[in-house]
Amino acid sequence: MRTIPLLPVLAGLILSAASAGHATGAAPTGGTGIRQLEGRAYATGDGHLMYTESHWLYADHGVPARLVLYRCPDGRPFARKWLREDGPAQAPDFELTDGRSGYREGVRRTGDGRVVFVQPGGGATERSARLPASPDLVIDAGFDAYIRQHWDRLGRGDAETVPFLIPSRLGALDFKVRRLDDALVEGRPARRYRLGLASWIGFALPHIDVAYDAANRELLQFVGLANIRGSNGDNVRARIVFDPAAEHPATPGSLDAARVEPLDGRCPIP
Repeated sequence: MRTIPLLPVLAGLILSAASAGHATGAAPTGGTGIRQLEGRAYATGDGHLMYTESHWLYADHGVPARLVLYRCPDGRPFARKWLREDGPAQAPDFELTDGRSGYREGVRRTGDGRVVFVQPGGGATERSARLPASPDLVIDAGFDAYIRQHWDRLGRGDAETVPFLIPSRLGALDFKVRRLDDALVEGRPARRYRLGLASWIGFALPHIDVAYDAANRELLQFVGLANIRGSNGDNVRARIVFDPAAEHPATPGSLDAARVEPLDGRCPIP
């Protein structure tokens, strides 16, 4: 039975409130302030490494931006994502391209507003629609900004409902965010949250759990449906681990190379 892609939140999507990249691939201005961080995505079943994520965080003409390369275990990139916070931090522009199939999805600006789009694969016709007008809309990595902006209120245990954009549906669905019990995650005291569909059938659908360092609010772990698709076309379930201490300065040259590196990885992801 095919999984309904209702939770297309990429694991690395919620690393930083100042995280965004550029859907058009524009180069950053200046050569300072570029940071790099890595994530490792493991299968939730047998725990094998499925892929890795390389994140470059920078400023594009003063706007927080991010570039992500998704790599096979052998290091070859197979997908790329740009994000750019040209507006509310919880609703960035973005574009994801998977070189294995040609799948694309994202949000872009037009002359009279913003458009959500999806292209199922190379050669397929792109579908698009005007972005829903909502000041509360959450898009992709904007979920991280939402968590941080509502840290204290969510910390009291209050569940909140937010409209979350589902590019494959060209629209938004209401999701409920609630705090789970605290736990040790990657050896650190962590605060955990769950994102799930807010409707009465939400209990039967997949959810996403994220864990943040309780002291500094850095993302430690993501468990749930990623926005990377497996060999069968379904979104994969992953446990994605980040080590904030491993974040390090990066050069403009490494970012430029990542912008144009061929997506020639063909690793099978179950």
